[in-house]
Amino acid sequence: MKTYSEQQALVSQMNLMDDMFFHKVAEHPEACQEMLRIILKKPDLCVKQCQTQRYLRNLDAHSVILDVLCTDESGRMFNIEIQKKDDDAHQRRVRFNISNVDTTFVEKGIPYKNFPDVCVVFISAFDLFEMDKTLYHVRRVVDGTDKYVENGTHEVYVNAAVDDGSEIAELMQYFINSTGYHENFKTVCKQVDYYKKSNEGVTVMSDVIEEYVLKRTKEDQINAAKNMFKEGLSVELIARIFPSLSSEILLQLQKNISV
Repeated sequence: MKTYSEQQALVSQMNLMDDMFFHKVAEHPEACQEMLRIILKKPDLCVKQCQTQRYLRNLDAHSVILDVLCTDESGRMFNIEIQKKDDDAHQRRVRFNISNVDTTFVEKGIPYKNFPDVCVVFISAFDLFEMDKTLYHVRRVVDGTDKYVENGTHEVYVNAAVDDGSEIAELMQYFINSTGYHENFKTVCKQVDYYKKSNEGVTVMSDVIEEYVLKRTKEDQINAAKNMFKEGLSVELIARIFPSLSSEILLQLQKNISV
C-alpha cells in the first residue's frame, strides 16, 4: 500500500491524455458536456448520460470498448475517443465504432429515418491529417461538387499537436498539461483538481491504478508497460504504476519500442 504522498506523486504526473485518468474525469456528465460544447461549438448541448469504457460485445465478430459514450436530450450519441500514438488505422477504428453503436443501440424495426445521429470525437496528441489544424470535420460530399450529403454520422478530429490560439486549442493544451485553472472549462478543471489534489480523489485514482495492476500477471504487466510506452508515458510514471518491474526491464522495453 502506497503512502498518500506516494499516491499523490503518481497521480500528479497523469493528464487527460492518459486513459485511466480521462475515464475517471469523463464519468461526470458535466465535464463531458463542457468538452463537447467547446469542441463542437454547441454552447446549448446538454449531455443526459455518460458511460466510460462501454463494452460493445459481438459474439461472432470483433468487439469494441468505447472510451466514452454520451447521449444528449434529443437522443444524439457521442463517442469520445482518446489516442496518444499514431500507431493504427484510426479512421477505420472510428468507422467501426459508429457501426457498433448503430447495431447495439438501434432497436429492431425502427425506420432508418429514425436512427439517432452518432458523432465520434477523436482526440489525439498528434495531427492525424498533418494539415496543421487543431480541428477537422470529416463530411460526406458528392464527388466533384461542394454538396454535403448527411446520413446522421459525424466525424470530428481534434488534436493537441497544433495550437491555433482557439478555445479548442486551449482545451487541448490542457489535455496534455492538466494543471491550472481555466475559466472557459472550469468544470473539467474542477474534476482534474479533485483527482489530483483532494485526499478522496487522489485515493480513488490511486485505487484505480492499483486495481489495474493487481489484475495483471507479470507478462500482462510487461505488455501493458509496452502499450504505455507507445502512448508516450515516461519510465518514471510506468515504474510507479508497476513497481514489480525493474528499471532494467522498463529501460529495455522502452528501447525496444523506440527501435
